[in-house]
Amino acid sequence: MTRSLRAFFIGSESEGGQAIILIAITLLGMLMMVGVAIDAGQVYSARRAMQEAADAAAYAASVTLYQGGSQAQAFQAAKDDATTNGFTDGASSTTVTVAQPTTSPYNTSEYVEVTIVRNITTALVPAQSAITVVTVHAISGAESLNNNYAIMALDRNATNDAFKTGASASITLNGGGILVNSTGSTAANSSTPLGNWNIACPSTNPCNIDIGGGDTGSWPAASSGSPNYFDGTRTSQPQQTDPFAGYPKPSTTGLTLDPAGFGPSNKTLQSGIYDYTISGKNFCHGIYNIGEDTTTADPTRPGYNCDGKVFIFNTLSNYPASGGTCTGMVVSGNHDVTLAAMTTGTYAGLFFYQDSTCAAALDFGGTSFELTVTGTIYLPNAAFTSNGSSHIVGGQIVAKTLDLGNATVDITFNAGTSAQPKLPRLAK
Repeated sequence: MTRSLRAFFIGSESEGGQAIILIAITLLGMLMMVGVAIDAGQVYSARRAMQEAADAAAYAASVTLYQGGSQAQAFQAAKDDATTNGFTDGASSTTVTVAQPTTSPYNTSEYVEVTIVRNITTALVPAQSAITVVTVHAISGAESLNNNYAIMALDRNATNDAFKTGASASITLNGGGILVNSTGSTAANSSTPLGNWNIACPSTNPCNIDIGGGDTGSWPAASSGSPNYFDGTRTSQPQQTDPFAGYPKPSTTGLTLDPAGFGPSNKTLQSGIYDYTISGKNFCHGIYNIGEDTTTADPTRPGYNCDGKVFIFNTLSNYPASGGTCTGMVVSGNHDVTLAAMTTGTYAGLFFYQDSTCAAALDFGGTSFELTVTGTIYLPNAAFTSNGSSHIVGGQIVAKTLDLGNATVDITFNAGTSAQPKLPRLAK
């Protein structure tokens, strides 16, 4: 065997010619390998450019949807953007398809899928092969920023008792959990007996009590089976962003200060700017500060619908100019208050919004007081407190800190009972 191999490499001159052929074949193979590597790099570069174009086109479509455009307008925006980036349907061996996604959970009119297919020209790899035909996808939509929390304590400092409940409190949450952003060692403090806790979420979207720091007291145990689907209390969790931080402050254009009431005893108020204590009044449909009349007329004032669907904005006394003072709101007594957020417009689902420059608390009191609110209560830089045994029925409570005291809290959290701010974003 050794003799044969030796003869092959260093034998006669004729055998030397065979060696040259072998070297040539080897060099050719190496050149082909280099060529394939170059082709692969070219395909990779093309795929990357195509994916970036698909992402940009899908995002352009979602921006159109966010701005109130139709699905057809969103589709066209995606195609136009793809063309701008060098990918036109039917040109340069390219196919650009824009459609509503077919896979869950994106198969709704709020999402757009962009698919780009192109045959990449290569030096060695045959055209129409699996390597040279590149396909990329992107899905984008105007997604809700609101998350899976019925109650949110936004304070991002190491604050203890950022969320607190009393020994006689009763907490019932349907559809959402609790977020406590504070990183304090006892950021969340519950004196509420376990039997007074009831948290239930659907199997498709289980919820938690998520705490940035630590907890103390009694907290409900996880319940992974029907009907609760509650994953329990989790400490040392990542802090979450404020989903409502992008809400604009309302304009005061065209509004008057303290407009007169009307109806029996002038007890019915209309949209306007109020700087006095409101007590024992009814509200007409509208934004306080911006009026909006949309549905059934009030017989005491034609053209006004006094259905209690309002948006209340609490701000500084000099607003919209800078400066001034901010007064906290106290809702108390031994009576019932029933109000709802508006269902259309910029502030749809947002019942109460306190200016972020205002740190005064929103306080609920009384021994037999019941507040029923359909919508989100939002105090980004202030406390939500209850100093009595009031009954609070609502859609969502979001504040810097929360002290629920001994209140009975009953919250049903879903898209119909809370504000749902949306922003365009890539989903997949």
